[in-house]
Amino acid sequence: MGVPQLKLDPALLDSALLDRLACPACFGGLRAGDAHLVCMSCGRAYPIVDGIPVLIAERAEIRKS
Repeated sequence: MGVPQLKLDPALLDSALLDRLACPACFGGLRAGDAHLVCMSCGRAYPIVDGIPVLIAERAEIRKS
């Protein structure tokens, strides 16, 4: 059984906060996806669990652009 993930409503994520967050692996900028924050540089997708982004590189899913 996996960890429950919630869809992210980008309107609920403060844009000022999102501007300050960075990918912990490459320090690239992040954009909001459905249930992830996705790095615009390396493509890692960080899960959002119970409305909280889990910014741990080892938990990220690597996506091809």
